[in-house]
Amino acid sequence: MKYNPFEEKLMAHPTKRTILLMRHAKSSWNDPYLSDFDRPLNQRGKNDAPRMGAFLKGLGMKPGRIVSSPAARAKATILKVLKAMDLPEDLLECDESLYFTGPGSYVEAIRETDDRLNSVMTVGHNPMTEEVISLLSKSLVHKHIATATIACLEVSLTSWKDLEYGSCDVKWITSPKEI
Repeated sequence: MKYNPFEEKLMAHPTKRTILLMRHAKSSWNDPYLSDFDRPLNQRGKNDAPRMGAFLKGLGMKPGRIVSSPAARAKATILKVLKAMDLPEDLLECDESLYFTGPGSYVEAIRETDDRLNSVMTVGHNPMTEEVISLLSKSLVHKHIATATIACLEVSLTSWKDLEYGSCDVKWITSPKEI
């Protein structure tokens, strides 16, 4: 029998998939000579990031893929989250488009996830993180996404490539102050 990818697609069934969207933890503005890209976490950020990692670990959530902005504050945030979750650093991928471009780059990063994985996490910046939550949600989201906040969305998809705007259910949005 000859392989037909169209038939394979028809036989595949939608799978419940989880998207975690995180805004980087609070950064420092202490050094006026430092570029925006190189700004580190401040003390609050250094405390909040592992708290959010412990929160995810407590929920039993383990992203199959993590894509982060390469900016210092975003990368430092996810490294602290990974440590708190006892996950390896090599799970992290950095994507420059999460720093330099708009919300569409976050959606594209999610769509590039391997279909064998049922969860993906992005770590980035505002206003993009807030906009991505709104773009993907089935309903209006009226919540400010403070630093280190994580939003959990769910969607049923056969392939990550099929992710569409307005297709996700917001399961929860939590900030460090709420845990």
